Amino acid sequence: MNGEIIAIGRELLMGELVDTNTAYFAQELANAGVTVRWASQVGDDIEHLHEAFERALDRSDVIITSGGLGPTSDDLTREAVASVLGEELTVDRDMVSWIEGVFKERGITEMPRTNIKQANIIPSASFLPNPGGTAPGWWVKNNGSDIFLTPGPPREIKRMWNDHIGPAIRQMTGSGVVHTRILRTAGMTEGGIDEVLSDLFGQENPYLGIYAHTNGIELRIIARAATDDDALAMTEPLEAEIRRRLGPTIWGADNDSAASRLGDLLVGSSMTVGVVDSGTGGTVASMLSHVPDHARWFRGSMVTGPGGSPLATPLLESMLGGPAGRTAGAVSEAAAHQMAVNARQLLGADLGIGITPPSADDDEQMKGTIFVGLSSPDGEKVVRGRFYQSADRALPRAAMFVLTEATRALMADEV
Repeated sequence: MNGEIIAIGRELLMGELVDTNTAYFAQELANAGVTVRWASQVGDDIEHLHEAFERALDRSDVIITSGGLGPTSDDLTREAVASVLGEELTVDRDMVSWIEGVFKERGITEMPRTNIKQANIIPSASFLPNPGGTAPGWWVKNNGSDIFLTPGPPREIKRMWNDHIGPAIRQMTGSGVVHTRILRTAGMTEGGIDEVLSDLFGQENPYLGIYAHTNGIELRIIARAATDDDALAMTEPLEAEIRRRLGPTIWGADNDSAASRLGDLLVGSSMTVGVVDSGTGGTVASMLSHVPDHARWFRGSMVTGPGGSPLATPLLESMLGGPAGRTAGAVSEAAAHQMAVNARQLLGADLGIGITPPSADDDEQMKGTIFVGLSSPDGEKVVRGRFYQSADRALPRAAMFVLTEATRALMADEV
């Protein structure tokens, strides 16, 4: 079945809101056995909406929308569907009573008359309950196509999908079980991974996709089968082959974050970690601190600004082992190594991580470079990364690099 998603609202086209609903629907439709072929954003204009629905009905089996179901004059989704289908809107009195009840539950004794609009319906549609708001959805059946209208708030959409739309679509497609396995990688480019796995792409079931994210390259295996066991039997051989080819490039899977995966490895090895950070402004410590059980293995972090700041110089010198270490250069393998050793000693950790500030060197080969030192009783290692984006992008990317490199080193027994 072909699917189409239409996100509705002038605020989307003006950049005032980020459209997360389309991404949510795209994933859920795929899991329900619908192949999404088109997605679009349309403003609150009746002619443009009419055109979008007319086109969608001509080419798609399942059409799902978000937005435009409010009570104001610029909420025109219902009107557009009625126009395309040539049907008349009428007020459903039972729905009016339900909406009035929602207002009373919120302590508002009199419903604004404009909300009656949300009780409008056409003959080919039925209401989709919305326990989280005053805007019920619609399910429209027309000549083999199914149209699902949903409100804009993601919280309301997800409830409506889980309770009504998702089960209905899965019944239509007979999709059975959809099993998704995500493999998270670091250390290789998207193109490099594609070259190594090129012959594994292009299959429909199981499907292998590759996606670039700020936290690395993600591989997604999707299998559809009658039962969970059948779906697993399809994904497991493909995952095993991917792991054989990529090896330690894969640092985590599914819901792992770089911080949680590192924590799992530390717990498994009965180790703790401490961080001396002059490179990410405490971002690494923040990410580690957000892992629920971090108190078991995170000893703490010492953070200072880049080495060029006079206020940071005394602390940075202590991180580097005194003025002698400072003169060796704050951005060097030696500095990262010393900071990692100091992290273990000063914080009483089994694994020390030292992060140098990014280089401001005019040399294009060094600008934005950081060094990450890793030190434990079993080994030591220094790795180099380069992050030359603006600070708001570079800091989280650098922090991800630090955590994934530490994770990969532990996985490979290098520290």
